[in-house]
Amino acid sequence: MTVLELDSADDKRLGPYRDLKGRSELGAEHFIVEGEHLVKRLLSSSLEVASVLVSSRKINRLRPLLPASVLVFVLDDDEIEAVVGFKFHRGVLGCGKRPEELDFGRLLGADQPALRAVACPEITDSENLGSIMRTARCLGLNALILGERCTDAYSRRCIRVSMGAAFTLPVYRCDSIVSDLKRLCAARGGQLVGAAADPGASPLAEIVPADSWCVILGNEEAGLPEEVAGICHELACIPMAGGADSLNVSVAAGIILNHMTTRG
Repeated sequence: MTVLELDSADDKRLGPYRDLKGRSELGAEHFIVEGEHLVKRLLSSSLEVASVLVSSRKINRLRPLLPASVLVFVLDDDEIEAVVGFKFHRGVLGCGKRPEELDFGRLLGADQPALRAVACPEITDSENLGSIMRTARCLGLNALILGERCTDAYSRRCIRVSMGAAFTLPVYRCDSIVSDLKRLCAARGGQLVGAAADPGASPLAEIVPADSWCVILGNEEAGLPEEVAGICHELACIPMAGGADSLNVSVAAGIILNHMTTRG
């Protein structure tokens, strides 16, 4: 491996790591992961790794874990904090090259396995999306479908919360999620189940999963857009105790996805 011990946070080669807090990463060429566990997952994935940034206090311990092909920058802790723009104690960051976006048409092929998917038209919080992705990956789903207004699956916070689920869970971003879900149903005959806190929705226990299905989760505050709810075959609600009106969207996702994967 090429190990470069740097003297200053101003080194131009550290550009992908600079000022990470609050930075918009959607469409960026690279993405950043934090901490030893996620760096290991990135290195063992099929994604291209551009570099790793390691604290000088950790380089000797991590050196045996770093592949020969990886470019490694070494910097003191205080200099790393100056680069990333916040207090950072994990000791290592990785920079991966964002993969090319998957063609949604790939989901339409009749030769594909039974669809087990979750769609997020407009999840705006990275941590909520990360939690949904982690649950989807753990329950064996084979697609995450993101709407045009959904947050980035490769944002630093989303990757951290999802424990790197984006490295193995196929992610599709739509130009028009309503049109694309209609195409998906026409091609695959899939069942669209919308999660809705709606008096007219069916209790979750009454939903019988089809062979192929996609659960659609609404926005954290506004719920399912009317045009999305209108294409769903069924709307499902989670019955709640008196006085409670809603669950966090990622918690609701876990409950619904567990139902869909265990009852099918």
